[in-house]
Amino acid sequence: MKEHKLSIIIVEDHSIVVEGLSSILRNEERMNLKGSFSNAEDALQFLASNTTDVVLLDIGLPEMPGTEVCRIIKNQYRSTKVIALTNHTEKSVIQEMLENGADGYLLKNTSKQDLVNAIFQVMNNTFIMQAELQKVLFAPAAMKESVPRLTTREKEILLLVSEGATTAVISRQLFISTQTVETHRRNLMQKFEVNNSAALIRKATEKGLL
Repeated sequence: MKEHKLSIIIVEDHSIVVEGLSSILRNEERMNLKGSFSNAEDALQFLASNTTDVVLLDIGLPEMPGTEVCRIIKNQYRSTKVIALTNHTEKSVIQEMLENGADGYLLKNTSKQDLVNAIFQVMNNTFIMQAELQKVLFAPAAMKESVPRLTTREKEILLLVSEGATTAVISRQLFISTQTVETHRRNLMQKFEVNNSAALIRKATEKGLL
């Protein structure tokens, strides 16, 4: 009897990450990479007509955040497992993904073997979160108020947002696409646990970052 291969898709907008993940999956005999998608719309369209066992889902997608994509997938395709792939280690982001139904949560710097193990673990409902993430998730509530760790680019965009610059203006000034600016904006809002620019500026000021 032919062994069933796990059908997997990748939803990730950074091509270098896609290439790395694809290489790992194609070398696994028990896995079948059925496609990779750089945006949520194309991925959801694929899922509508293709049975898929596992979705490797980037959180910081353009146009629609991964948290929302996860919620949609788990509501519409209950048997499909979702593993979040991200660089985010903020407690609020981890909690939101888990609340929206994520079956696993991995950092993008994870090892090849940990990724493969995670895929089989979610299929068996035995996923074990990395120790680094467990520490964040189960840390005392007081630690929630610590100052978020920002990248150099996020600091640049935060400053421009505080000066009232629009996405288009920031895009031109930093020589990056408007989609990239919006992704950074969303990441900043997730890190500061806010829903709009005004709250972002206020909280960043309170924490001494502006």
